[in-house]
Amino acid sequence: MLQRKAYRQLQDWKTNKTNESLLVCGARQVGKTTLIRRFAADNYDSFAEINFLDNQAAIETVSQARDAADLLFRLTVVARRRLVPGRSLIFLDEVQACGDLITWVKFLKEQSSYDFVLSGSLLGLDAFNVRSVPVGFLQTLTMYPLDFDEFCLANGIPATALDSVRTSFADRAPVPDFLHAQLVDLYYRYLLVGGMPAAVQSYVTHNDMQQVRATHRNLIDTYEADISQYVADKVEARQIKTVYEAIPGQLNSENKRFKYTRLSKTARFANMETAFDWLASAGVALPVSRVTDIAYPLGLSENRNQFKLFMNDVGLLTSRLMGNADLDILNRRDTINFGSIYENVAAQELLSRGFGLHYYNAAKVGEVDFVVQTHRGEVLLCEIKSGKDYRRHSALNNLMAASEADNVKAYVFCNGNVQVEGNVTYLPIYMLGCLSPDGLL
Repeated sequence: MLQRKAYRQLQDWKTNKTNESLLVCGARQVGKTTLIRRFAADNYDSFAEINFLDNQAAIETVSQARDAADLLFRLTVVARRRLVPGRSLIFLDEVQACGDLITWVKFLKEQSSYDFVLSGSLLGLDAFNVRSVPVGFLQTLTMYPLDFDEFCLANGIPATALDSVRTSFADRAPVPDFLHAQLVDLYYRYLLVGGMPAAVQSYVTHNDMQQVRATHRNLIDTYEADISQYVADKVEARQIKTVYEAIPGQLNSENKRFKYTRLSKTARFANMETAFDWLASAGVALPVSRVTDIAYPLGLSENRNQFKLFMNDVGLLTSRLMGNADLDILNRRDTINFGSIYENVAAQELLSRGFGLHYYNAAKVGEVDFVVQTHRGEVLLCEIKSGKDYRRHSALNNLMAASEADNVKAYVFCNGNVQVEGNVTYLPIYMLGCLSPDGLL
């Protein structure tokens, strides 16, 4: 069983909730259902699961409820499980397929002493309009593919080793050489496998890259089939697929910024905006918007019309590269554009840690790969370097020289070990997960 950080969040919800239910959302196939089932088995005497996807009988039964008491009764009929007040969890899965069920959460809790966890894909987003649910009755947890820490645990790296990495980060001290080498090697495997649970489990179980790639193809087919299922307008669905399929090629361009003219000479943001929004809302693509100033808050200079677009999982990205990409990655050949691949992982890691995603670009300064902000008002400039020349970063130097603010910090994430030179901190690429929007950095 893969260890997921979200499990601790489920435990925290159970321990600290008052009258709140929990909504677990995320892109398709990121492990929501599996994790909730495991959590229920570990923490409850009884467990009832109702999946509304393609379950017309369940949808019909629930939709005819007259009031909350009647809805609760109908749920117990559909569940066909013995429930124990105060010791049972009712899991309502794929709730996006069942209209306004999410708005009944408050009233269900008032009618019973059961715990309720709702889950669903970010697809069919209209079902997740929680404005009618009073504050204090629903918590939300968003799941993502396995991050690099979770991938390490799945591959037998002990938690104590990851604790050592976090200590090195906090102390700005080098990671022991043997551990550093091991983690860098595993990082390149992460570029191939990614963090989708089915792919990671296949890799751990079979150690066969062909099986992993078959899993990736199935996942991509599922995502593209979902576009047809959830988007009724055929023209719009075709635009969404076109944008999704273009992501690897766009990232392979020199500046990685998504350009509409590469799709069509007549393409414009206004015409394609729905496609970008749909992919981001579904959690299958990660937009990184441009900012032209590093003053806090970053939103003051944000330009959402100019952005980079990454895949939600680096394994899905590398599975779509042509030629001998897998061999090039495994053998660390410079014939492949590692920059875009490293940046894809960075986008995943930063988003899963709770950061909003931005990059900086200005004509007289240059470009910095990621610019994020903390809840404490700090602005973090993050350069992602895949090569040996990671000390070359003129845009970062220019920005730091021009900034007199104490709240701006510069990081270069690379294959090297921890080192501090002036106002720039060099960190191993696998330390991206050590950044936090809440903590002092």
